[in-house]
Amino acid sequence: MQDKDQELTCSFCQTKDSEENRVIKGDNTNICKSCAETALYLIFLQDQAEFIKPRNLSMKEASEELEASIKPYGPEKSPKPTIPKDYKAILDEYVIGQHEAKKVLSVAIYNHIQRTKNPDLKMDKSNVLFIGPTGSGKTYLAETIAKHLDIPLAIVNTTSLTAAGYIGEDVSSVLERLWKDSGENVQKAEKGIIFLDEIDKNRASTGGTNNKDVSGKAVQQELLKILEGDIVKFYPEGSGKNRKSGQAVEINTKDILFIAGGAFVGLKDTPGVKISALGAVQNEEKMSNITMQQLLNEYGIIPEFYGRFPNIVELTELDIKSMESIMTEPSDNIIDQYKTLFSLSNIKLDFSKRFIDVVANEALGVKTGARGLRTIMEDKLNDIMFNIDEYDGSSITLDYTYNKVKVMQS
Repeated sequence: MQDKDQELTCSFCQTKDSEENRVIKGDNTNICKSCAETALYLIFLQDQAEFIKPRNLSMKEASEELEASIKPYGPEKSPKPTIPKDYKAILDEYVIGQHEAKKVLSVAIYNHIQRTKNPDLKMDKSNVLFIGPTGSGKTYLAETIAKHLDIPLAIVNTTSLTAAGYIGEDVSSVLERLWKDSGENVQKAEKGIIFLDEIDKNRASTGGTNNKDVSGKAVQQELLKILEGDIVKFYPEGSGKNRKSGQAVEINTKDILFIAGGAFVGLKDTPGVKISALGAVQNEEKMSNITMQQLLNEYGIIPEFYGRFPNIVELTELDIKSMESIMTEPSDNIIDQYKTLFSLSNIKLDFSKRFIDVVANEALGVKTGARGLRTIMEDKLNDIMFNIDEYDGSSITLDYTYNKVKVMQS
């Protein structure tokens, strides 16, 4: 350090030399560490032309502006979602329509997180049963919220499950999938989500009491063990940690959230009956005497099973408008995916409104919901992608006339 009379002072901000902010002496100018760092930032920012343009700013003005406007390195992080409306906002970004289902799921996720954070909380689980046609978004809703909240999710097609002792997958394999999805971390798995897909395919058999219903009612009864919050033991297959030792893994299922989904074809065949959100059953003029519980029971779902799902929600069937919105609006929509794919080959791609209408209509006719969009798009674009080198460096718009794709190139 210099004597007080000879203390160095920064020529730009007039700050005196200190241990925290050293001043470097030059021939005619002095600069402190803080201003030197600011100058480096300015050079970077001006080169990138992102924030501050050369405007003859003083170092002090630049420093103040930098502090107020500079973005941190790395991806910008959104505020961490904490309430049901936050969770629904995430779903709204990726899922078109199904607002009641998104609300119910958002509340169920909120309750699930509150329960896992407060293990002494005396509160039952908010398990959800989705009823809706193929491709209406049942599985996608669960996938989307789990991915964005970093909650382990196991999606299980329950048609492969059989009662213990029979050929097929044992119900304990459901927990093994969740455990593996959790990085073989038991504590993380015990706070995860299990999606039981195609649950309607496990309806109880109507073939008489002498028939062994090993993949219907029996599977529902087996699933009750994990729905009720038991501690379940299983022996992993192919696990690097347990394969040699044969060590069992135990998972407590009391805090695992269960979501079940199925098309339940024929459930609403009763004339005039409409299943609304949360399991209320109505007809067009007045409340029907038929309850949701009766409908599920007659369908072959045992009371002990559907009784573990306090939230029963019907997803609406997609219409042409919904299909077109799915193609263009969500953050990961299929139109933007193809535009990005073509841009990698130096091609600017666009689609006419008529092309989008045709694809949406054809996908609707396939009766597989939103899943059909990819199939139709692949079919329409196959020849164009095969000859993609012919469009290098150009802009193309895809239209649809005379029952075939038309490429307009510029």
